[in-house]
Amino acid sequence: MSKRDKSRIKGNNPSSQRRRVATVWMFALVAALLAAGIVGVKLSKASRLGAGRSAKPVMTDADNDRELRHEQLDAAQKLLTEFPTNDDVVYLAGLVHEDQGDTDQAMKLWARSIELDATRGDANESLGQALLLRDDYAAAEKYLRRALEIDTNSVNARFRLAKTLSQQGKLQEALVVLEKVGTLSAEGYRLMGEICQQLNQHERARTNYEAAIRLKADFPEAYYGLAQTFTQLGEAGKSRELMEKSSALRKESDEQARRAHAEFNSLAVTRQSVARTHTDVGRVYMVLGKTAKAEELWLRAAALDSKNVLCRLQLAVLYQQTRRDREALHFYEQAAMLDPKDGLTQLNMGRICMKLQNPDRAQTAFKEVIRLEPKRPEGYSALAQLYIQTRSNLAEAERLATVATELAREAPYFALLSQACAQNGNQDGALSAINQAIELQPANPQFVQMRETILGAKR
Repeated sequence: MSKRDKSRIKGNNPSSQRRRVATVWMFALVAALLAAGIVGVKLSKASRLGAGRSAKPVMTDADNDRELRHEQLDAAQKLLTEFPTNDDVVYLAGLVHEDQGDTDQAMKLWARSIELDATRGDANESLGQALLLRDDYAAAEKYLRRALEIDTNSVNARFRLAKTLSQQGKLQEALVVLEKVGTLSAEGYRLMGEICQQLNQHERARTNYEAAIRLKADFPEAYYGLAQTFTQLGEAGKSRELMEKSSALRKESDEQARRAHAEFNSLAVTRQSVARTHTDVGRVYMVLGKTAKAEELWLRAAALDSKNVLCRLQLAVLYQQTRRDREALHFYEQAAMLDPKDGLTQLNMGRICMKLQNPDRAQTAFKEVIRLEPKRPEGYSALAQLYIQTRSNLAEAERLATVATELAREAPYFALLSQACAQNGNQDGALSAINQAIELQPANPQFVQMRETILGAKR
């Protein structure tokens, strides 16, 4: 996992697994003052001309788009001015410039972030990808190899390196790089098929092209490659059939692209991009101890993009940590609606509901955690703890706590099982469970006290 991806998980790095500060109220104030100035000028002119009416400027989508792009760049630049030697900040600034189409400046900033921290796999990968798009394959190879040395598990860096090698005719090397990918994407299988085809490994090429099509049934390039492979295998009939299929899919894809272009909403895309930037810049401010600034930016991101999950999760966590439970629940609920398959969000929702003394809602959330993550212990232990605290469904609490200990042999789960057993009158089970907890954490005084209480009850 790259430094950038790790940082995303920890909440201390811009843009994870795109992958982004502005003083919003000051910006709004300035915008308001500017607007007032413009109106004032027009009113004065109108009065002098005796028009007797005010002229109000109308903001077009293009105007809004320009203002938002300025806001995005300004956010990154302010952060960079404050922390010019922070490699995370420098890398993020590069991402923002890339979003704005200034790849040259983005590449300079990524190179600078590597100077500040040579272990940045993400910056090496970003530079490698930019050079690959410019057909500078030798330079791209250098940076992508570094990215893989730093993070051997980066599937994207591995795929891009294989593509770079194949473009240079280093087919056998490219094949070896791809073979080390655990699970290939449809595009990965297509590239593997293309390389095998060029190496005259026709049966292997066929297998890979077919795997690509299984993953992506409307993949014209994979059908085209497979058609060529069947020609080389002497199966002209199948080749013609697949070539027709490829041609039909390509026409359909071109038509979809034309429709997408006609329906393209530049302002909506810009709003999403700016929201991502504010989300990432906010995370950097949070790590640097500027909580209020982080909150301001995350709220701005949420207002800009109703589908941005990350800013809502950041706000929920912040409010949870600062005991603003109702606000935390509000944003967890929004995040859960946007990503209903996230078990951790459901778990946190349940915990917040317990604090807000809403056990019924908490129970629903914990049951959802179990449904979404049946192989993880957290949902079982949370629901068991709820039943213990509310002194309801105690037999089920014992069963759930048992499942948690089976999924993870950790001391807190055995202590929870001991509690459940004790409340069910199962003193032997309670003693056995707390003994296992103490075995795992012998220095925990709470566990020792629990055992003394159980032994006292058995006397």
